[in-house]
Amino acid sequence: MCRPPQTIAVFILLLLLAACGLPGRSGSEATATPVGNFLTYSIIPPAYTISMSPGGRVPGAPMEYLGQEGDTYRVRIGGQEALKRVGDSFAWSGVIAAGVHGEYNLRLTSALLGPLPVTGGVKLTILDWQPVATAVLPQLPNALHFGNILQDHNLAVGDTMPASTLRYEGLVTEGNRRLARFSGLTGLSDYAQGDSVTWMGQLRSNVYVRYNLRVISFDEDNVLLGGTAELWLAEPTYP
Repeated sequence: MCRPPQTIAVFILLLLLAACGLPGRSGSEATATPVGNFLTYSIIPPAYTISMSPGGRVPGAPMEYLGQEGDTYRVRIGGQEALKRVGDSFAWSGVIAAGVHGEYNLRLTSALLGPLPVTGGVKLTILDWQPVATAVLPQLPNALHFGNILQDHNLAVGDTMPASTLRYEGLVTEGNRRLARFSGLTGLSDYAQGDSVTWMGQLRSNVYVRYNLRVISFDEDNVLLGGTAELWLAEPTYP
C-alpha cells in the first residue's frame, strides 16, 4: 500500500526516537529506588501513553491540548502556550500531590492513532515515605493512577523488597514441593515458582501502591521477583 510522504516521515521519526531514546529514557534501571528520604518510580518510555482531545489535559499536570492549527497543535504547558508538531517534546515537572514530584517527558506522536496521542515516560519522586502493608486498598475515586511501572527485584535471604515490607525468608519444603517463603504479607507466605505475589500498602498518607509480581526463580540464597507496580496519589495538585 502506498503511504503519503508525511506518514512515512512520521514513522521514521518514531523509529529514531525509539532507537535513540526519548527524554528520560532509563533502560533497565530500578523502578522503585529508595535514596535517603526520597523514593523514585519510573515509567519507562514509551509506556506512558494517552490520547488527548481539544480541551484535554495530561492527568496530574498542567499540560493541555487546546486544538489543531493546520499541521501544528496548540498546547499550554504550565500556563504558557506554544505551537507543537508531531515529534516535538511535551514535558513538564512539578509537585503533583503532597510530598510527590512528577517529571513528565513526553512527545507528540502521529495523530493517525487518535485525536492527539502523546507518549513517553514519567518519573515520580516520593518524599518522606514509610511502607505499611494493608490487606485491601481504600476507595480512591479521585486519585491519580499510574501503572506500567516495571519491577525486577533479586532478594537475598533476609532482604526486604524496596518500598515494601515484603521480605524473603528462604526456601522451604512441603513433601516434594520447594517453596519460597516470605514475611511482611497480610496473607499467604509460601509460593511456588511461577506463582503471583501481591503486596499492597501505603507509602504516605496520600500515596498507595500495589505490586503485581511473580516468583521467577529462587533457591536457598536468593529469589527473583518480576512484574509491575501501580501507584495511587490522593488529593492531587491538578485533579
